[in-house]
Order: sequence, then structure tokens, then C-alpha cells
Amino acid sequence: MSKKTRKGLPGQLRSYETVVVVDPQIGDDVIKSIVEKTKEVIASNNGTVTKVEDWGKRKLAYIIDKKTYGHYTCIEFDGPGEVVKGLTDYYHISENILRHITLLIDSRLREERKREKAPAKEPGSQDEMFV
Repeated sequence: MSKKTRKGLPGQLRSYETVVVVDPQIGDDVIKSIVEKTKEVIASNNGTVTKVEDWGKRKLAYIIDKKTYGHYTCIEFDGPGEVVKGLTDYYHISENILRHITLLIDSRLREERKREKAPAKEPGSQDEMFV
């Protein structure tokens, strides 16, 4: 039997969030292909994409490779730890990705986000009367 560590049980699915900053001068089609390739890398490592947010073109905090703007995309996914390694390998190979970060989503934050998405119950509904 294996011990539970800070990394969780081996093969355990966990929730992650990755933010990718791409060079905006390459064009929308190439940016979309980078996002699709990122989804493919996640799927090939037994992960599932739960949400994709396109944050658009924003000013960078500091100049990166003589560029002052970047196109931001946030992808939330569930999967084992091997997914992060696969993503990091892909990000380092791609020349158009300026910066990236992949974070583990805390389970408490995940539950809070689920509660925010759920429709609010009306006061005086039958569910509340019998609680």
C-alpha cells in the first residue's frame, strides 16, 4: 500500500489551471492551433479539459523578447500529474509561447466555484421548508 504524499496518490486525478501567454503578432489562427495542441497534450496524458477562457490581448508587466503585449489563454483541466510534465515539455518546444504557468487548484476553491455556478434557491422553496 502506498502512502499519501503532498502530491496525492499515484494516478489520482487532480484539478489544474494553466495560463499560456502567446505572441499576439503570429495571428489568430496560430493562437487557436496552439490552444488546440494544448488540449491534445492534456487528452493524450489521460486528462480532461473542463474550461477554456480566452482572455485576449493584454499588456505585459515587463518586456519579453522585445514584445510588450501577449495573448492570454486560461485552461482548466483534471488529470494525473503526468499531464503537467507533458504540458511543460510542449511549452518549452513551442517558439511562440512567451510564458506559461500551471497551478494546482485547491479543492476548497474548486468546491466554491461549483457553488457559485449552481443556481441559487429561492427563499421559501419547498427544499428549505423541510431542512
